[in-house]
Amino acid sequence: MNRLFLISLTLTILSGLTAFAAVPVPSLKPGTEVVTTPVRAPGARYFETATPFPVLKPNGVTKSARKPVIVIDPGHGGSDPGAIGVKGTYEKTITTKAANELTERLRKSGRYTVILTRTDDSYVDHDDRLRIARMGQADLFISIHADSAGKTAKGATVYTLADRAKGRQKRIVNNQNWILDVDLSAQSDPVGDILVDLAQRKTETQSDAFAELLISELSGRVDLIGNSHRRAGYYVLLAPDVPAVLLELGYLSNSVDEKRLKTKAYRNKITAGVERAIDAYMAQP
Repeated sequence: MNRLFLISLTLTILSGLTAFAAVPVPSLKPGTEVVTTPVRAPGARYFETATPFPVLKPNGVTKSARKPVIVIDPGHGGSDPGAIGVKGTYEKTITTKAANELTERLRKSGRYTVILTRTDDSYVDHDDRLRIARMGQADLFISIHADSAGKTAKGATVYTLADRAKGRQKRIVNNQNWILDVDLSAQSDPVGDILVDLAQRKTETQSDAFAELLISELSGRVDLIGNSHRRAGYYVLLAPDVPAVLLELGYLSNSVDEKRLKTKAYRNKITAGVERAIDAYMAQP
């Protein structure tokens, strides 16, 4: 009796295992095969949200030969005048003039495709400024400002993204589902995160390289503030895949800076330096 019971129990277990192991096989016509495409289900990618992870550029896509794309971003505009100088000069007026003059200079060279985030006295949201750069496949993003920082602050300053802003940068990637030039399709989430971090580090390195070239080209030709390469968490520097700097032309709270920034001759010294820095940056391997 015990032997029959054990045989019966064994057959029952084996039957159950077979049922679990069974995999339906589709019936195919002769000469056909099943073609499957791996798909990762949308889900939280970097933070707690359920926003899908960044869409990936397909493998095998090659960029056609093109001129480098430079995006020039005149700070403020429209209802936002920015800083107001000692003599009442609006920052938006100075940034618009300098951006237009730099754009004219770069276009005249014939070496670059130049995109302005605004072409008139209008306000453009920070999100839209970054979107313009990314949609234009920018190789470099330069935001132009002329801030206020007390009467003694004088000279140009170049900003790149601060380390403390990296978390904010990742949230933007997550929330806006940005396309990154990183292949995550065959990677696990932790490995994918590492690859995205590496892409962001590459962008940071490129931004720093351009900042140093820009400071070098401006040095000795225009005034630079002490510690002229600084870091900040400005929103316009947050694009994770577009090298970017914010250039303070000077400080309108300083009467000397305000006076000279109102002259085209002084602005030309700055824009000429920016052009030389761009040329040197683009000539790097």
